[in-house]
Amino acid sequence: MVKRIRQAHLWIGLITSIFLLVEAVTGLLLAEPWLIGQQERGEHRALIPQDGASALPSPSENERGFSERAGMAEKGRDGGEPTPLAGIIRGLHEGRIGQWDVSWAVDIAAIAMILLTVSGIYLSIRLLAVQRNRKRKRMLHTTIE
Repeated sequence: MVKRIRQAHLWIGLITSIFLLVEAVTGLLLAEPWLIGQQERGEHRALIPQDGASALPSPSENERGFSERAGMAEKGRDGGEPTPLAGIIRGLHEGRIGQWDVSWAVDIAAIAMILLTVSGIYLSIRLLAVQRNRKRKRMLHTTIE
């Protein structure tokens, strides 16, 4: 029973760590666009002309729906004032705790997640290779006898 749980843990961890790695890398790149040679956060607003007309294409129906749902989460369920929890969550996502800028801590957390997931993937692959070699040796040993 314990052996099956360990195997399940190994495979679930290996598969989900790939998704975690993608999330950590893309989150870091979104938080620090200069890492890929893009403009800094907030400078993209300069693309919108002052007269209110957008130089960018209008969002698709799907994007509008997502934007509206995101706005509803920020406002209350009744469309009124934003909930305090939504404000705290948005602030944490943007690297703020109250009035303090902690974006550096978010960057460190993203880098730590990248390092931990890469090392976890490496160790999982090594463990799978050891298990495969042990199984081969057992199979070879049983066929010889």
